[in-house]
Amino acid sequence: MQFIEWTEQLSVGSDVLDGHHKMIIDCLNRLHPLIDAVGRDEEVHAVLAMLEDFVLVHFSEEEQCMKKAGYPDWRAHKEQHDKMYDVVFGMKSDVEHGRSVNAKNLFNIIYNWLLQHIMGEDKKYEKYIKNPLAEPEGVWVRSNGRPY
Repeated sequence: MQFIEWTEQLSVGSDVLDGHHKMIIDCLNRLHPLIDAVGRDEEVHAVLAMLEDFVLVHFSEEEQCMKKAGYPDWRAHKEQHDKMYDVVFGMKSDVEHGRSVNAKNLFNIIYNWLLQHIMGEDKKYEKYIKNPLAEPEGVWVRSNGRPY
């Protein structure tokens, strides 16, 4: 049995982007049995490599889809991607320098990303993909409080 199953509730209205998000679920399902497992660093590193591929391809494609659909908050969304990119590549750097990546920490990062980013932030652009140039639901603000 899988730890997390894909449901239509996770869909953002794009087969391509949904396919990418299914890869995150696959990463979680691969990591779950590795939590607290001893001597399985290679498997954890393989999941991290999958995640690295995801970050490189998915973020770029998602940002292009948001721009093409006229999603007004794509820049703020991209900033979130950039932060996650830094986390993933920081872990990759750890592996390259001989440090192991803790399966539980990696699992928690991916799980929180699934819940907070995909279920929260990504759902905001869903109606734009289905109906380009729809009206925004809210206004994003920068960290200094000014709107974009």
